[in-house]
Amino acid sequence: MSRNVRDEINSKLNIVDVVGKYLTLKRAGNRYIGLCPFHNEKTPSFSVTPDSNLFYCFGCHKGGTIFDFIMEIENMDFPESLKFLAEKAGVELDDRSGISSPDRKKRDALKELYGRVAGSLEFILENRNEAAVARDYLKARGLTDEIIKEFRIGWAPDDRTWLLKFLKTKGYSEKFLAESGLFSQRGLEYPLFSGRIMFPLTNTAGDVIGFSGRTLKDFGPKYINSPETPIFYKKKNLYGLSNSIKAIRQAGYFILCEGQMDVIAYHQAGIKNTIAPLGTAYTSDQAMLLKRYADKAVLSFDGDAAGQKAIKKAIIINEGRDIKTKVAVFGDKEDPADLLLNKGEKALHKVLKSTINSFDYILENAINVSNIRSPEGKEQIIRLMEDYLNSLSSEVRRAGCINEIAERLGVDSSSVQKDLRRGPGAPERNQPAGQRSNRQNRLSSELFLMIAVVVSREEFTWVRGRIDIDDLEDERARKIFIALEECYRNEENGIDSVLNRLADEELTSLIAEKVTSEEYSINTEELIKDSVRKIKKNSLLNKREEIVRKLKNISSNTESGVNEKDLLSEKIYIDQEIEKLRVGI
Repeated sequence: MSRNVRDEINSKLNIVDVVGKYLTLKRAGNRYIGLCPFHNEKTPSFSVTPDSNLFYCFGCHKGGTIFDFIMEIENMDFPESLKFLAEKAGVELDDRSGISSPDRKKRDALKELYGRVAGSLEFILENRNEAAVARDYLKARGLTDEIIKEFRIGWAPDDRTWLLKFLKTKGYSEKFLAESGLFSQRGLEYPLFSGRIMFPLTNTAGDVIGFSGRTLKDFGPKYINSPETPIFYKKKNLYGLSNSIKAIRQAGYFILCEGQMDVIAYHQAGIKNTIAPLGTAYTSDQAMLLKRYADKAVLSFDGDAAGQKAIKKAIIINEGRDIKTKVAVFGDKEDPADLLLNKGEKALHKVLKSTINSFDYILENAINVSNIRSPEGKEQIIRLMEDYLNSLSSEVRRAGCINEIAERLGVDSSSVQKDLRRGPGAPERNQPAGQRSNRQNRLSSELFLMIAVVVSREEFTWVRGRIDIDDLEDERARKIFIALEECYRNEENGIDSVLNRLADEELTSLIAEKVTSEEYSINTEELIKDSVRKIKKNSLLNKREEIVRKLKNISSNTESGVNEKDLLSEKIYIDQEIEKLRVGI
């Protein structure tokens, strides 16, 4: 896609006008504020900055460009948001946009195919005599006609020939169908699904992108799921999400279940903020997707041993993404669908009202499988808590949890602290505090500088003449530098062009936050110059240390193939450059 298309759309649309269609905005200085459409709030924390065409919410921390806003509010992917905004801007899209690329055409064709098949499967379930066994099963599970239609549940006949015949009449080629994921690798005469209740899997926009089929027979795999295709990735999609996004936003949290029937049971009980993984374990990618809509979760898994194990894994994934998590506790061999069927909606609501927080759940489970009276049992409990504690981003929360563990075990909290192994990503305990803080300050100054240059693009010519990417250690700062350099070489102006090239959701939100907070609106030029001097000085000092190390190694005969004269010349040059920075030349 030509980036000029995005820039053209961005230049012709005022973000205040676009966002103003979805919420009421009031002017506040050079910004506009309103109630965030992405989470419930009573005090406005949603900010729009027309000068940069960016938005940011200081409550839920969502932010970005005009395209990011439309993708979020309309549940669109980027090409869809591009079409949507191009129409508003009066910009004609052609091959420059990338919309007509072969990959995009194939994805669109697959979505059309899966949507057509889903409609046929629905029709068969509702109207064909051969689907009576499926209708009887769904009725026995307590599903109403309304909920069956809401989730587009269908039936794949036992007849293995119908699907290929049907799709050929619609003009699909055998080559395309062979790559569609609807047929076995053995050939087109073997449809992947036959004699199964069919649950369509959708993306956030509601497009059918795959299927999960449940057999009613006593042999063979209970569920079969679509293979991954250009439109379907199991680890990045969730069952029921398109049905639940609005309810998740309204509730402020999501309920994560084990399977499709649990999600459907909750929806039938009027609890619509529920979703489930797609035939695989819950993943970090799915947690990231869900955090777009809520940063709190309730886990609703089976009460058996496998369910407990899955709960612990999901808690650690959520906490690692700053999603505060509670657990709905079910009895052994009990799940939401069975509870609804056997005891009714009130029983399901009662379980949700008695959730426990993630720390208490994991601690109680650790105590239940250990001998809390013995030293070995106490050590085991600490070990079982270790992954959870290391997943917490807040040191304050972690310290509070350690104190509670110590109290339950009847030991001193310092003993628990010493006994805990820290994960590889944690800071080294024996690293001097001064070194840690200096490194953090240096990294922060790099990121500060790069964001300042994004805001004041005219300064980049000066900056790139004084530092290069090798002077930067912070990976986020390096990413921004690369994006700025690409924009500079392609003569692309504006904050939006940098964010387009970044394609990094977290960095986009961070930049949007800083821009809308007006942190960079005062003395920007002086701040940039100070930051460049600090970064360049740190870079030169690091190079000087490396040269001194090599010179010492030469004297001790441990460094070979290095010219001492060249090193001394380089050291003198670096010393001169450091002195220039010191006196402000």
